[in-house]
This record gives sequence, structure tokens and C-alpha cells, in this order.
Amino acid sequence: MFKKVHAMAAKWQLEALTAESGQFLVGDNPAVTVRTDATPLPYNMAFGDAHSIVLPIGHRHLLALGPENMLGTTPRSRVDEINTVQILAADRYSDPV
Repeated sequence: MFKKVHAMAAKWQLEALTAESGQFLVGDNPAVTVRTDATPLPYNMAFGDAHSIVLPIGHRHLLALGPENMLGTTPRSRVDEINTVQILAADRYSDPV
């Protein structure tokens, strides 16, 4: 399985993005698979079904795997979408009290 995922990941490129405004939330397990073909962003699917893996690395910076190397900014609307995914992904794994 490692070799299969490694081969798939080798086809992706690194995107380094800065929030134009707002801040990224960073959860306990911040790397989340997402698809970019729907709103809200579908998340936590199998690696092979994802369009990207997003990883906030600070309040203003995000790394992602995508189709091409990119250094740029992302609008507040996308920051909000990624933050929603972070909250939903964290809630999915939280233990009920």
C-alpha cells in the first residue's frame, strides 16, 4: 500500500498558499484529503479519490498537493471552506462526553 500511495503522490505538485485575509485553523490532525469539484468541499475520502491534501502549517499559510507547483494566495472564501473542513474532520473523530 505504501508503494501504491507513494506512486500516486509522486504525480502531485506542491502548492504553498497564503491567506489573503482571515486565518487558517490548525487541528490535531490537520492534513485532510479534499475534492474541489463540489461545495461544500467533500473531505476525508480515500487518497486516490482526492483532488488534494490540504495542510495548514500556520494561521496564514497552507501547503497542499495539487496538479502544479504554485506559490500564491487564496481568498477568504477558500480559507473559510478549509476551516470548515478542519472543524468537521476534527468533530468526526472527537469522543462524545
